[in-house]
Amino acid sequence: MKKLLIIFIILTGNLPLTGQNSPFKPVTSQTDIDAFKAALSRETAQIQDIKADFVQIKTMEFLNESVRSTGMLYFAEGKRLRWEYEKPYPFVFILNGTKAWMVSQGRATELDISSNKMFKELSELMMFGMGGTSLFDNRNFDFDFFSSGVQWKVGLKPKSKEMKAQYSQIELIFDASSYRMESVRMLDASGDETLIQLSNQTINNLLPDALFEGKK
Repeated sequence: MKKLLIIFIILTGNLPLTGQNSPFKPVTSQTDIDAFKAALSRETAQIQDIKADFVQIKTMEFLNESVRSTGMLYFAEGKRLRWEYEKPYPFVFILNGTKAWMVSQGRATELDISSNKMFKELSELMMFGMGGTSLFDNRNFDFDFFSSGVQWKVGLKPKSKEMKAQYSQIELIFDASSYRMESVRMLDASGDETLIQLSNQTINNLLPDALFEGKK
């Protein structure tokens, strides 16, 4: 089980940004920040589920090369998340409430997510980006806000010992008009990065419950 967990953390390690046609500038106005938070909360509250394609590029500093993965991402209310890697090889991570599974080579292995604080933090972070859970109340991060006019960037600096040992910075990118999350960037403490770009997002399609069960 630990081996599968390590594989997933490697796959989902750190993510560069997508679609930055304009440079980001710091947002210092609390009024503007509060308006962004309110709009993000309002828009994501309407989301019951999301289906999206993703492209992930993990750059490993010591190897000076990148690993590209593609697949499908599914999110649904009730803290349900499914990362389905299709290439370069099939691999699935499923989160359903307090339960989590890895599915590899047709075999599902259940994970004890409550015993791994960092893993729990990362899962909740993804839930926030997709469905608007209350990340801004999380005391384990310091927040910075940036805008390019067409996108918002939320920078998170980990404060917990576990997260700081793994990540130096986490960034979420949102479209400024739809407030959909477009990418997540995690800067590894070792210098590695991973890019995940979300595309072809569709919402509220009544995704089947079977997608979020610990089965193949």
